[in-house]
Amino acid sequence: LSSVKIARLRIVQVLPKSTWHANDPPLGIPNISPGKQVLGTVPVESDGSAYFRAPAGKALCFQALDEMGRAVQMMRSVTYVQPGEVVSCVGCHEPRNTAPRIDHVPLASVRAPSQIAPGPPGSRPLSFPILVQPVLDRHCVECHGDKEPSGGIVLNGLPQGRYTNSYLALAPYVPYADWAGRQGDFRKINCEPVTQPGFFGARGSKLMEMLLTGHHDVRLTQDDWERLITWMDCNVLFYGTFNFDAQKRQQRGEVIAGPDLE
Repeated sequence: LSSVKIARLRIVQVLPKSTWHANDPPLGIPNISPGKQVLGTVPVESDGSAYFRAPAGKALCFQALDEMGRAVQMMRSVTYVQPGEVVSCVGCHEPRNTAPRIDHVPLASVRAPSQIAPGPPGSRPLSFPILVQPVLDRHCVECHGDKEPSGGIVLNGLPQGRYTNSYLALAPYVPYADWAGRQGDFRKINCEPVTQPGFFGARGSKLMEMLLTGHHDVRLTQDDWERLITWMDCNVLFYGTFNFDAQKRQQRGEVIAGPDLE
């Protein structure tokens, strides 16, 4: 992966847990996954530097994206900034007791900070019915509806248990982070606690591989790709809230808001 160009950072907010027990309620098929919402993306300069304004007092993590917008590596911890604070980062695996190099001025530091460009609809908070289902409705349900679905795969948005037919059909084709020693993809290796570049999300997904190779006459737009990739890279969650009533509304495809999303 040394030749992969990092083009942008995705800024992801990890949401506060607002219910008492883990997985009560679950947010998707990954076991004990934290809630997430995508604040958006910022550019990365040719030397790998980035400089941007981030909201204060939020639990933030970053994903380094390739030129297609897929996460090459995902931050598994969080960071905060306080009002008026300027924070710099030299990397998770560099010596903490040494100063940054003085023979190179990061390109991003000589310009104004970037503003975060919002993610696609349904990513703040995450909502599979809003983020992903429109793509499936445009390109997939004609062959993968509920009547004689091709390959037995149903991709309509009708409810099935806590989720929908399409979510339960697609989520297993994406490697996801899973707690308590469960496996998150077809390679059957433990996903915890270390993340490997290109392993999780869209870059390691059999679904992504199939779409890139070509699936019949499906032609995805840039918006379609961004929606699917964002969902894959955010741990294939269905819901973006721990609130029971709000989850019911999300399953119906409604937009939600509230203090638990901040």
